[in-house]
Amino acid sequence: MRVWLVMSCLVLSTGTAHGTIPVRETVAAQVMGADSLRAHTLSLLARGEVTGAIDYWAVTTGRAAPSWLFALKTAFSASKQVAGACQGVARSIHTAFTQLGGNPEFVELTTRDDQKFRYIMFKMLDGRDLNVSKNGYHVLVRMNGRAYDAYTGAVGMPWAEYVSRLGALSDITQKVIEVLPETP
Repeated sequence: MRVWLVMSCLVLSTGTAHGTIPVRETVAAQVMGADSLRAHTLSLLARGEVTGAIDYWAVTTGRAAPSWLFALKTAFSASKQVAGACQGVARSIHTAFTQLGGNPEFVELTTRDDQKFRYIMFKMLDGRDLNVSKNGYHVLVRMNGRAYDAYTGAVGMPWAEYVSRLGALSDITQKVIEVLPETP
């Protein structure tokens, strides 16, 4: 009788026989694990540690990091700091932040007179001026008050600082857009 009473208590306290974890608690742990995976990956990205985020994902899940996370690493490479690469870069950054539960937005920058004054320049941290656009159009990602594109690097840049580093012979307008056009 005592053995039966102990077994009954075990079943009632754990939800199943033999002390296994109930389904409800297993699902909750998986959701929390997924949320903490996303949160920690996003925190690594916020520090500019893209390679660390990729490694963390692989170690934590036991699988290779997803392609959208590798695309993010490529988006911030110096080879993407050329006029005309902005849409692919913005798409990669937006996809990664969305996959990680963020709320990024595309911001379109255009010169007011894109027929006459087509160039948009960006002053890099090292003092160099780089062409962001040769056609008066540039798109980047903004999230939590920070700008992200190939010129900012993975850590991004405060929005006001990013805008202050832009230059053109005409005013530059900003507009949040929902979807990237195929060509500007």
